[in-house]
Amino acid sequence: MTSWFKIEFIFSHKLHISPIDLQQLEFYRIQYILKEFEEYVDKENTEIERQKKEAERQSKSMNISQGTFKTPKFEVPKFDAPKY
Repeated sequence: MTSWFKIEFIFSHKLHISPIDLQQLEFYRIQYILKEFEEYVDKENTEIERQKKEAERQSKSMNISQGTFKTPKFEVPKFDAPKY
């Protein structure tokens, strides 16, 4: 029974299908929709992980390139104070 409430929650919260509309669907259609939704979530999670790894790799490469850059050293010329 609790699993049916979980199914209703997923359908209403994530898929925006009301429980009344859900009751009108055949059970095999509900199973197919849940299977497709799980696959979609898995693909989305792997894409997010790939993007995180890519961002980490880019930040590491930027840190490495920033570490090799040295700021030039120069002396500020000295000026005499103005006399009034």
